Amino acid sequence: MKKLLPLFLLFNIAIIAQPSFGVKINGGVSRISDNGYNPVFNTQETYFMPSGQVGIFYNQPVRAHEFFGVELLYNQIQGKEKQVDTLEWYGVYGNTRGLASTSTITRNISYLSLPVYYGVTIKKFTIKVGLQISVTLTRSGKTVVESPADSMGYFSISGATTTTTYKTNKLYVKDGAFGQTASITYNLSPKFAIEANYYYELSNLYRNAKLNGNSETVWKFQQITLGLRYAFLTLKKKEAK
Repeated sequence: MKKLLPLFLLFNIAIIAQPSFGVKINGGVSRISDNGYNPVFNTQETYFMPSGQVGIFYNQPVRAHEFFGVELLYNQIQGKEKQVDTLEWYGVYGNTRGLASTSTITRNISYLSLPVYYGVTIKKFTIKVGLQISVTLTRSGKTVVESPADSMGYFSISGATTTTTYKTNKLYVKDGAFGQTASITYNLSPKFAIEANYYYELSNLYRNAKLNGNSETVWKFQQITLGLRYAFLTLKKKEAK
């Protein structure tokens, strides 16, 4: 009889606390970090760019105020980076100065993402923590290089510059990603909620990180989003007796 009691309790919770299924749409910003530069000769700045995600979610209660959840998302990640490279030094009237080339790099990666998380509801707030795996769908990039050179391609000290643009639809990233996610939700009603979400990449996005025996190149991204959730099915809370 004692062995049957835990099974009865689990069955009772499963019936009274029904699952929740719905859709979500979030917008925000993301940033892709890149350590593949030489700090002796280069300076680097990374910037947040527009980002977003849209998809469906499913929550399965395990206790009155606790649940496990899973989502299936289309996830758009962008990043912008500016590098200033010292190309050559020269002397003018006894002064030493440097020529510099500025590279502005933008990267766009879209994923099919699967977050899995554990959630706790406290009054109108829900806190969730979990892990997310992703499959790369598209990967593109653009680099705009502004060099201190004249129209013939020779280095110029007169201030003349030449701009060259490079584009690719095969950004050198892996076919997947893995990271941790955390979010807080404010429940406006049993169906509508506002969600703030943060994601941090744990794996290295860059393919062949130690190519040709060089030091490891690491690309990672962060994402911060804010959006809405709409539940088609709502949880039924078990009444305390």
